[in-house]
Amino acid sequence: VMARKRVCGERDLQEGRLKAFDVDGRQIVLYREGGKIYAFDRWCTHEQGDLAAGSVEEGVVTCPDHGSQFDLENRGANVLGPDGEEAGSVPDLPVFKVSVVDGDVFVDL
Repeated sequence: VMARKRVCGERDLQEGRLKAFDVDGRQIVLYREGGKIYAFDRWCTHEQGDLAAGSVEEGVVTCPDHGSQFDLENRGANVLGPDGEEAGSVPDLPVFKVSVVDGDVFVDL
């Protein structure tokens, strides 16, 4: 069952910066780039690396621990496995629908 949860104000997100939030016990990361806001699980599906300490380039988040990559534009699909392994070698990353209402950022969890 999806629940729409307010995470923060739109002003709380800096362009190009990853920011972690705890939403009812669920650890998620928000990322704002070019007017789009992405929301995804904080922990890498490989060995729980902290994606809030990772990086995003062209809609793909890279885990700081072993370099796994997930395509935020494509439902969090694993596009590069840890240590250069093939795509799909670890589970896809949960991503969440984001909506902005009156300057507040909501995520469907």
